[in-house]
Amino acid sequence: MVLDILKKHQVVSQEHATATPLTGGVSCEIYLVEDPKNKLVAKRALEKLKVEKDWFADTSRNLFEQRYLKYVGNQFPQYVPKILHSFEEERLFTMEFFPERFKDWKKDLMRGQTSMVVSQKIGDILGAIHKVSWHEPIAEGLFKSDENFHQLRLEPYFESMVSIHPQLAGQITALCSRVATTKHCLVHGDFSPKNILVAGEEIKIVDCEVAWYGDPSFDVAFLLHHLLLKYCHFNSTAYLDLAVAFYTRYRRAIGEERFLVVGEDNVVELTLMMMLARIDGKSPVEYLSAQEKSHIRERVIRLLGKNITKLDLLMEGVQHNENKVC
Repeated sequence: MVLDILKKHQVVSQEHATATPLTGGVSCEIYLVEDPKNKLVAKRALEKLKVEKDWFADTSRNLFEQRYLKYVGNQFPQYVPKILHSFEEERLFTMEFFPERFKDWKKDLMRGQTSMVVSQKIGDILGAIHKVSWHEPIAEGLFKSDENFHQLRLEPYFESMVSIHPQLAGQITALCSRVATTKHCLVHGDFSPKNILVAGEEIKIVDCEVAWYGDPSFDVAFLLHHLLLKYCHFNSTAYLDLAVAFYTRYRRAIGEERFLVVGEDNVVELTLMMMLARIDGKSPVEYLSAQEKSHIRERVIRLLGKNITKLDLLMEGVQHNENKVC
């Protein structure tokens, strides 16, 4: 289908083009497309996401992804792929293909390869993107994607857990309301290790279809919760060190005045709720054992009840005790 669209628009050869599926997230088709003259990546949004539970989302998110790449590319072209072709009716675009030396950061982390330099640079990049788009009218106008953000994040991650954890219903509802009504800067919305390509100290940000003008604490918490889950899985404080390094550099990059608006308490609560969502929401992580999930769930629910507001207390709270994960 994707190849047919590209042939129709004469992007690739009619006879010699091939499309090889690439690994990615659950929400799109993504291919390496090649012919004698081209080597590019094509991406098309899916209406039904590839997860066990029913999860549908408007394919217009593909347009917001293109806008994110263009907006950030105008400010920081070294950090995102360049868009080559755009076909809005088909919810499809093509972008440059990065050399194979680029690997998604998740692969390194899952092999136990932890680089403080990479984590620090990621904090710098996210802080810079948030800072440049902070209360910026063009960004606010381009990314009015509240419905998209609700379909892809608030409902599947948090609202879907209310029936599983009714004791948290009030907290979940309040958190969703706060996030949905906070409007400060351009948010990636899926700022996870799998969407950060790394080659040495070079960093590329991809998969930004959840792009939204809203709450910056969401991006910060999104990366932090992934690092904390990996700490729980591997029982290695190196992942906690990465989390602190990322957070510290983000805080410096966005500036203290803006960071006070972001709110450390918001980041901490979101991080904990995301950890729970990746166990009991619609998009669970794939590498945790049943025992690990049980221990993490128990620890996170207990910490949510304590209303902690500082990152150092969060770090202390998730650390292992009596040889149990989290």
